[in-house]
Amino acid sequence: MIETYFSANSLATANAFLVSLIIGVAFGWCLEQAGFGSSRRLAGIFYFRDMAVLKVMFSAVITAMLGLGFAFAFGVISPESLYVPETVLGAQILGGFIFGLGFMISGWCPGTAAVGVVSGKVDAIVFLVGAMLGSYVFNWFFPFIESWYVWGDRGVSYIYSELGYGFADFALLLTVVAVFAFWVSELIEEKFSFKMVAARNSGLWAFSVLILIAAVMVMAIGRSPISKYRVVETGIYASEVLQKVEAGKEHIEPEDVAREMLAGQKRIAVVDLRTRQEFDEWHIPGSVHANMSSLVQFLERYRSFDRIVLVSNGPVHPAQAWVVLQVYGFKNVMIMSEGLRGFFDRVLKPAALRMEALTPAEIEEIAHWRVMFLGSGMAVGSASPPGPGTE
Repeated sequence: MIETYFSANSLATANAFLVSLIIGVAFGWCLEQAGFGSSRRLAGIFYFRDMAVLKVMFSAVITAMLGLGFAFAFGVISPESLYVPETVLGAQILGGFIFGLGFMISGWCPGTAAVGVVSGKVDAIVFLVGAMLGSYVFNWFFPFIESWYVWGDRGVSYIYSELGYGFADFALLLTVVAVFAFWVSELIEEKFSFKMVAARNSGLWAFSVLILIAAVMVMAIGRSPISKYRVVETGIYASEVLQKVEAGKEHIEPEDVAREMLAGQKRIAVVDLRTRQEFDEWHIPGSVHANMSSLVQFLERYRSFDRIVLVSNGPVHPAQAWVVLQVYGFKNVMIMSEGLRGFFDRVLKPAALRMEALTPAEIEEIAHWRVMFLGSGMAVGSASPPGPGTE
């Protein structure tokens, strides 16, 4: 099993920076060789004269996806060793639109602009200067737009899971879409650039067949018994599990969950086990949704985290899931006491509405919790606790 700099928590080391420098130089060289040091060629996609951007980027996505498919299947890399950014629909959709608009106007994106600067392109220098100024303005305005910035926060989410596919099946589907896009791109170039594209009768055929075969293999391996999650010997006995229950070591209080999430000193995953509809109506910002039926596979990516906290409307489903996860060797799983109702009452309820006497420090902490959680895009239902529903 290969350990990554991310999983080893060593991204800030000298070795990681050196590897990043080498990869960055190699990536820039590849972009230059692909002709991406020219804004004219990059902008050609918007005029349907040169579809190289679509073909190169789609090829990179497919290559990485199929490579990871084989790596996961044969245990070379574990899913939790990779960093996966959270899905924030509002920010990413609007950011993508602004990015595309800037790309269309300037003919550059940040990566290709760096290549252009090295190549001595004046317009690339102007673009990067504008990008840096834009970043400064964004940071200055951020307090005013923060609520919009986190709109549509879905935590760590995968498109194939949202569509009801497994990773292996979705890999084949996306590969078929990519091959179709490659061929359509060739036809578009031929029509709008008035040139015959001869490469497709050799190179494109070979590449299309190669990635389709690889995608079928990824799907076949993904469906085979060797890649299924099975109960294995973990060295954990029922007596040990019961001792944890007796000692209360499987529970964590809502206040401690809030403190750990806001402190940011630990890698903590709050996993909501309710239905997708309930999750969309009301959830803790930063939490992720998981189905009970695929929970073990879903949580593999968080196995190396400091803590996994299971939450629901009540204790039944988290307790059942906790026992199963112990069998699968998860050492870092806990259940949040009193469920989401407890989080609302003990973390989000205003200090003025509480019956117990509070110290000034406790009042200040509650106010901080309310600002951070209720003011960060909790969306529908954030003003009221979750009602009765799935345990």
